[in-house]
This record gives sequence, C-alpha cells and structure tokens, in this order.
Amino acid sequence: MTGPLEGIRVLDLTLLGPGPHCSKVFADLGADVLRVVEPGPGTGRRKGRKMDSSSGYGMRRNTRVIGLNLKILEGREILYKLVTRSDVMLVSSRPTVYRRLGVDYDTVKGLNPRLVYCSVTGYGATGPYAEYAGHDINYQSLGGSVGMTGRPDDSPVIPGGTFADGAGGMAAAIGILAALVARERTETGQGVDVSCAETIMDLMAVSIDQHLGTGDVPERGRTMTTGQAPYYSIYRTRDGRYVSVGAIEPWFFENLCRELGCEELAPCQHDERKQAEIFKVFKDIFLSKTRDEWVAQLAPKDTCVAPVYTIDEVVQDPQFRDREMVVEVGLPEGGTVRQVGIPYKFSNTPPEIRHVGPRLGDYTAGVLKELGYTTEDAATLKKQGVVA
Repeated sequence: MTGPLEGIRVLDLTLLGPGPHCSKVFADLGADVLRVVEPGPGTGRRKGRKMDSSSGYGMRRNTRVIGLNLKILEGREILYKLVTRSDVMLVSSRPTVYRRLGVDYDTVKGLNPRLVYCSVTGYGATGPYAEYAGHDINYQSLGGSVGMTGRPDDSPVIPGGTFADGAGGMAAAIGILAALVARERTETGQGVDVSCAETIMDLMAVSIDQHLGTGDVPERGRTMTTGQAPYYSIYRTRDGRYVSVGAIEPWFFENLCRELGCEELAPCQHDERKQAEIFKVFKDIFLSKTRDEWVAQLAPKDTCVAPVYTIDEVVQDPQFRDREMVVEVGLPEGGTVRQVGIPYKFSNTPPEIRHVGPRLGDYTAGVLKELGYTTEDAATLKKQGVVA
C-alpha cells in the first residue's frame, strides 16, 4: 500500500485555498485525487488567470488533472461519469455556481448514492453570507483571530499564515473521513458543509467560550495567550532575534526563573502586582545572550522555550529534517524540487510523495480511457474544447 487511503477516489473541483489543502491531505495519504480544471485560459472574470498550477507546486502533488469545460453538455457528461465511480467530490465555489453548472449535491447524489460531497467555502453553503466573496483575511476577521492578534491599544495585525484556508481544508478532510466511516454502516453517502470562518471560530474557542461563560469580552493583548503574561510571551535577544516563552505551568516557570538567575520571582507568577517587574527582568536578561545561546541553555531544561524562526530557518531545523518535513521530490524533466513533507506518520501504511503536481494534459487521455472513450473520441473532444 502507498498510504492508508489507497483505493479512495476523490474528484476535486476546487481552485484556491482550503480545497487544494484538503485534496492534498487525501493525495498524500494514498487516495486517487483527480482534479477538474477549466481547460485553456480563464474566461470571464477569470480571464488572464493561470488555471493550472506549476508542476513543482506542492499543494497539487500526488494528484492527476483533467481539463473539463463544464459549461457545455459534453463536459458535464464526462464529469457525471466520473461522479459514478468516485467516493468523494470536493467543491469550493459559492453554492449558486454549482447549481448553475448542474454539479450541486442535489443533482449528483442521484448519480451515486454512496458519494460523499463536501463543500468547503468561506462562509458556508447556507446563511446570509453564503454568497459573499472573501479570502483568508476575511474569514479570520469574522472568526475572531485577527481581532485578537496584536498589541493592546493598537491596530489588529494580520496573522502570519493563511490559517483559515489551512484549517478549513483540514476540517473538510476530517468531515469527509467521518462521512466515509458512516458510509460503511449505512451504505449511503452524504453532503458535508464546511465553513472556513467557522473553523477559525472553533480554533478561537478558548476566548469565545470565556465570553459565553462569563460575559467578559477578551481584549487583544490583554489575555494570557495574547501578550498579557510574562510567562507566555516573546523576548528579544542580544543578536536582534527572538525567543518564545510558554511556561504556563508553575514547575516550568520555576525552571525558567532558575535558569535565568531570578528564582525569587517564581512564586510571583500570577501576582498581578509583579507582572510589570517580571516583564522588565525577563527583557533585560534575555538581551544578555543570543537567541541560539538561550535556546541551547533553556530548551533542554523543561522551560517551554523555542526560537522564533524566519521561514528560511524553519526548513533548516534539525527536528523537521529528522522527521522528513523537508523533502526532495523528483521532477519529470529531471532534477528535484524541495517541498514540505507529510505531517502524518503511520507505522503500517506510510504515505509518500509519489510525484509533483501534474501539468494539464498529462492525464487526460488516461482518464478518458478509464471512462470508455477511444483515442479518436479523446482527440475529438479536445478539438471541440471539451477537454484539455
């Protein structure tokens, strides 16, 4: 086996953000993921957009691709044949788009009652915002993460990653996997509706539950996890770099104070009158050594300290290297490209990166042959602009 999901067929109609992240999870875990993209250059509002990612783009690795024009009957007929042999169909556009194209859940479930149909969108398939346009920053803003990021009495800060897209993709993968397990009992598929904004809300549950339980409104920079506490903060070091401290538990904080030479502050961890003093002492002490010197001293001593990395440092870290989170993948034309590895480790069915993202046209003939089309049929369909 090449992964725990070998034998699962995923039909992926998504373009950007959470959809590709979700299908990457399935592809890395061994599923047969077939992407359906618009053939040729983008049309209408998509004019000028490159519709197919480059072969080295890690988000589309381990997948196959076919160009299908779903705006004409012949293209939809091919898609419907693919639906009948798929376990999962993944979409990410707003609901009206798929209803207009005739590939919404109510239409396709009649073709394959066992199909798990997942819609992963910014705001969800229902509700007053279902047809709103948006991107990651909007979903994080609505879900509360942007509003809680930054310093008090200053503007909110854009988080350093596309966390709504990533979390939305992972939530979609979890939902699909759960639906596949349910299908084993019921023999019937179902629709799965995932909202990126709601996944951010779920990730913000600590702050939101606090508000729901007490009525208090957590403020940016004034909670334990947003900068209020000296034992959970970022400190500048002598070389202008930074370390992160997350010594929440009293024994970790005591270890930290001992290593920093200020053990007398350990009993004062939660004394509100001492917080400013502890901050100042910590800031001054951390400025006395370089980041890497502090990490070498503190990380092995149960202090919950780690370096704050730049991206180029992340990919060089020995922990990530040891766990194969930066890998070399062969290119069809020769040579290799580096990509982020697979974060799921299995003892019996280890996943692998089988190939980089394909180019449009690499798999079209093979997919059509699987559906019963002849070589002549494929050539005609390509000439008509139905496939690419």
